[in-house]
Amino acid sequence: MKRMGCGIVDGRQDDLWAWLMVNKGKILGTLAGILLGWLTLQYGFLKAVFILLCLLAGYAVGASADQQGGLRNLAAGLFTPRRR
Repeated sequence: MKRMGCGIVDGRQDDLWAWLMVNKGKILGTLAGILLGWLTLQYGFLKAVFILLCLLAGYAVGASADQQGGLRNLAAGLFTPRRR
C-alpha cells in the first residue's frame, strides 16, 4: 500500500475502474432509465421524450465536434461555400 495525500491507494480504484469499463452499458442504461423515469414523472411522457431527443441531438453534435477537432471546425465545415 502506498500513502498518497489524504487516503490510501491500494488498487481498489483500479478494480473499480475495471468493473465500470466491463459494465458500462448496464450502468449507462440504468442511468438513462432513471433519467427517463424522473423526466416522465416531472413533465409527462411526451415532454420527457422531447427532452431526451434534444439530449441525443446534443450528444450527436458534440461527438461530431470531437471528430472534427472542435466546434469551430464543425461550424466551418457546415458553412463553407459549395461549388455547383
